[in-house]
Amino acid sequence: MKNCAPTRTAGIGGARTPENFAENAKKVVAKGYTAMKFDPFGSAWRQMSRYDTDLAIDIIRAVRSTVGPSVDLLIEGHCRFDVATAIRVSELMAEFRPMWFEEPVSHTNIAAMVEVARRSAVPVATGESLSSKQQFAELLKHESISILQPEPLNLGGLFATRKIADMVDAHFGSIAPHSAQGPVCSAACAQLNTSLPNFLIHEIFDDFNEPWEKKIVTNPVEVKDGYVVISERPGLGIDLVLEEIEKHPYQAENYLPLFKPGWEKRERQ
Repeated sequence: MKNCAPTRTAGIGGARTPENFAENAKKVVAKGYTAMKFDPFGSAWRQMSRYDTDLAIDIIRAVRSTVGPSVDLLIEGHCRFDVATAIRVSELMAEFRPMWFEEPVSHTNIAAMVEVARRSAVPVATGESLSSKQQFAELLKHESISILQPEPLNLGGLFATRKIADMVDAHFGSIAPHSAQGPVCSAACAQLNTSLPNFLIHEIFDDFNEPWEKKIVTNPVEVKDGYVVISERPGLGIDLVLEEIEKHPYQAENYLPLFKPGWEKRERQ
């Protein structure tokens, strides 16, 4: 039987202006997505100037105005803020009803994440950088965060991630697996999500990454009308295409230098 899973996508990149974010949002919605994640905060670190704060809120306002009330907005924090700034930003963005505020403070500071979650006007999501069930247990015992984002590649695979999902379920929380590493991770998370009673939403970047990315596997994950189509093929439903992978060797400069001015343009540094 063909199954589907809710999906969303990350932003596409470009200038940090309300107009550009709104234009990119149109492209995402045109592809059928019913939710989107983006980081409006530029190179802010720990705190933000009044100008940058106003610009970030103007970006969120422009996207909400463009996509309407029925599309979920997921605001990415990239672990950048201190507690006070994160709380202030959450209050300012609350009127636009984001689905979540992702990692507003450092994931290594569980006390700070819990403090923000308890005082934030927007639900907090976190967990992508945690690498053990013990770390998730430490976070869950505070009963303040109900959207967890385990990353199968950080946790050692699907079985370990499935166990984390059960732990979260015991605390009445939801799972939105982090999936930003390409078509293999997309396929793994799609299979994982179909097995979870507490699955919330599926992250997928593949429609907006380099065009060759989908060529490195056979039968990459498909998104139709905002939903992931679950493969009926054995295993993850894919095989690696080694010949295509060899055309794109790893380069040391292939990374996003977060918090460097202009990083959001997704240009090679």
